[in-house]
Amino acid sequence: MPTENRIDCPALHKRSKSYPFGERVPCTVRMVKSVTADPMPGIGLAYIKGAVPVANQDDIYHVWTNSHGAVAAVMPDGRHLGLRPGEFEVHTWHELSRAQSASGVTIAADRANRLYLAGPMTGFEDFNFPAFNKMAAELRARGYVVENPAEHGVVDGADWADYMAYDLTRLGLCGQVAVLPGWENSKGARLEVHIARELGMKVVNAQDLVAT
Repeated sequence: MPTENRIDCPALHKRSKSYPFGERVPCTVRMVKSVTADPMPGIGLAYIKGAVPVANQDDIYHVWTNSHGAVAAVMPDGRHLGLRPGEFEVHTWHELSRAQSASGVTIAADRANRLYLAGPMTGFEDFNFPAFNKMAAELRARGYVVENPAEHGVVDGADWADYMAYDLTRLGLCGQVAVLPGWENSKGARLEVHIARELGMKVVNAQDLVAT
């Protein structure tokens, strides 16, 4: 089953007073614009061995972050490409333990702004992934940290129970569940909502969050 592709970086262990992301550390970013490596005076891009790294607009990259908040996209070949504020938006955040939280912010507090997106998939074209991804992007633009099951993709050999077992572990990290239209007709979404309510979590209409 999918697991977090965790890249170790200085910000996970120590963050300076000028660190710009508070008690959170970026895990992945979505590019707002396409970015290439900066040329150096006198030699241009000659210092780069191989192809010049490019982070393409709208693509998502795992990132490395230093203790002062400098962010670098990690390319598929492992090279780092430095990014400037305004070139990216944070897509997902690392899950920090209490020991990694410099000011003692608890896991429970971190859940307040994290929500799980639930809705129908079975029987829909492309498993309804476009609707999930569109809503996740809109919610993230409003500051929410979103657990979007559509981003796990399709795993060879996995069945419905495998997906549910994994997704329910992600739901448990959240403080509320946001539902998409038609969730009542989905066996999986109904189970997710039932468990969320049993755990005392808030269940809301995703479109209402976007509209407010």
